[in-house]
Amino acid sequence: MNAATERVECACSDCVCTMPRDKAVERQGRLYCGESCARGHDNGAGCGHSGCGCAGK
Repeated sequence: MNAATERVECACSDCVCTMPRDKAVERQGRLYCGESCARGHDNGAGCGHSGCGCAGK
């Protein structure tokens, strides 16, 4: 598997999402599935991906 297709887990502790490494959002050296997780759910919203109920607990 090359770096473009390697799947990684979201660094948000409540998130169950995985994503291709090249689609991840990087913040402070950690990889997240999207902006909401990367921002620490500062707006209280979850990541919005189907099947994931993270809310930045």
